[in-house]
Amino acid sequence: MEGPLNKSLLAQIAKLYYLDDLSIIEIAKILGMSRQRCSRLLKKAKEEGIVQIEVIDPAQEGVLNLEKEFEKRFSLRKVHVVSVFSKDSDLIRKAVGEAGARFFLKVVAPGNKVGIAYGRTLYEFVRYVKPSFSEGNRNLSVVQLMGGLSRISANVFATEIPKRLAEALEAQVYYLPAPAFTRDQVTRDAMLKDENVQATLREKIDIALVGIGSVSPHAMLIQTGAITPSEYEELLAKKAVGDICGTFFDISGNIVEFSGNERRIAVSLRDLRKKCPLVIGIAGGFEKAEAILGALRGRFLHVLVVDSLTAEAILKKLEEK
Repeated sequence: MEGPLNKSLLAQIAKLYYLDDLSIIEIAKILGMSRQRCSRLLKKAKEEGIVQIEVIDPAQEGVLNLEKEFEKRFSLRKVHVVSVFSKDSDLIRKAVGEAGARFFLKVVAPGNKVGIAYGRTLYEFVRYVKPSFSEGNRNLSVVQLMGGLSRISANVFATEIPKRLAEALEAQVYYLPAPAFTRDQVTRDAMLKDENVQATLREKIDIALVGIGSVSPHAMLIQTGAITPSEYEELLAKKAVGDICGTFFDISGNIVEFSGNERRIAVSLRDLRKKCPLVIGIAGGFEKAEAILGALRGRFLHVLVVDSLTAEAILKKLEEK
């Protein structure tokens, strides 16, 4: 404690650091204290609200216009567009994932059941989830929305994402103990009789967090062999552009019926659209533009978190039609 002059001391340190541009070492010498204590008190000045930092983003007006345009065109409750300055897919996934985590933490409430799918962007998303609920008042659950993949790197493994989200939220996690796509329909039908599989698929979801996959050789379901080469060709022939939880759709938002549907184990996209009060799509990157547009036209989402470059690309596609 610094006694009755505590806040005055915090303000003095903040002025010297932020207004006079002195270093921590210089301030510590002036005030006759250790460098560590000075640094600690500067941090305390932020926590107490004595220091309030405002960042003026010249690109913010353009971002806000994009958000309003998307909300109006697609009747969305909320669109969060994050500014990006690189076309690098990895950087875009990180930026969109972090923005998605900030939005999610604003809307999730104690007692919610949170369903989550998987993908590279959702993996980034869970890395940034840092909850601020009071201890003992969370009572959250995390539900895996789609079965796992047998051949996939650990960082996007289907059970790893719900596990990490549950750990961050200190929540109970309900896994879907089955593959996303079984070997054949007979195997799928047998697995659907399992009580644990059925229990997870029947869970009532308050908030669903979904990625949006593309239909390309680099897409996760294609890359891992969950969708066979012949099924991939079938999807291309039927003009599928994207998927949510393994349900594919075209650019107009129509669900595409294809042979792989007979092998899929996942929460139904139709059910998710009808029954879940809040479906949040978290996706970005130029390769996802058509997929995101299809998802929006299909009214599969209530909220979209996307990067600015992809948002602009989607609007250009609309102008082309």
